[in-house]
Amino acid sequence: MRSARATPDDSTAFGRLVDIGHGRTMYLECQGSGSPTVVLVPGLIAAADTWSAVTGPGGRMKASSSAVYPGVGRFTRVCSYDRPGTAREGGELTTSSKVAQPTTARGDAADLHTLLKAAKVPGPYVLAGWSAGGPIARIYAGEYPHAVAGLVLVDAESEFLQSRLTPEQFAVFLATIRNDDKKRIAQWKDVERQNPAVVFEQVRAAPPVPRVPVVVLTGDEFDADAFRARLPAGAPKDFPQVFWRAQLASQRDMARQFPGARHLTRTRSDHNIHNNQPQLVIDAVRGVVDEARRRAAGTPSSSP
Repeated sequence: MRSARATPDDSTAFGRLVDIGHGRTMYLECQGSGSPTVVLVPGLIAAADTWSAVTGPGGRMKASSSAVYPGVGRFTRVCSYDRPGTAREGGELTTSSKVAQPTTARGDAADLHTLLKAAKVPGPYVLAGWSAGGPIARIYAGEYPHAVAGLVLVDAESEFLQSRLTPEQFAVFLATIRNDDKKRIAQWKDVERQNPAVVFEQVRAAPPVPRVPVVVLTGDEFDADAFRARLPAGAPKDFPQVFWRAQLASQRDMARQFPGARHLTRTRSDHNIHNNQPQLVIDAVRGVVDEARRRAAGTPSSSP
């Protein structure tokens, strides 16, 4: 594991399509210098530029130098990418090749591995996964443990949500996701989608994450009315509250899977922590990067 420090030189910055074989290309962008390389894994339907945006007036997303991607690029190499079926802020569709939908977290982890190898992005990697990017990052870390130096989970999907809900309640949650999918497919048939039940099963079946520094960030704000508007007909009136309790508990359960992990629960944000509180995420990533560098140098460790 290399321990080079970041420098101001950004002559190696790029954003381009990368040939990953089998007639497919994926969009990848990188900037900054230093090791380990931070790989920012977007959530469902989100493209690379979600990490370059912050929440502006009226909740509108805007590009900003204070966002996570440029912020991390000031102290190490950082990359992000577009999975198939994603869209950039403002609605522009990704140029990454289309694939059959739905996809799976395990398949997405394999794609990410192929992409980084094809683009010759040097490891080791600190993976930062937001939302649906969390399971992808965790499966990647389990499948390729020697390539991973740390993990940051940003309000990541947790497989423990399923066990924190009754089977009937989990069925309501899945129906809500299907409702969301139907609305999106009506606008764009190739939109990214996943079945949470399949994702959770794949996370449970994956090899364990190696003993690397881990930080978990959990959103602590929830709009029950907005969530209620997404529910299928006949859903229990108290389901938003039931879901929220299960969500918070599932985040605690997930954090406990990683010995020594730091769990940040006072984030003053809804699900979009990286947009609403970018400095919080930048600081979490930096803590993991610094700890990875200490371990690479053989110096005493501290909490990330």
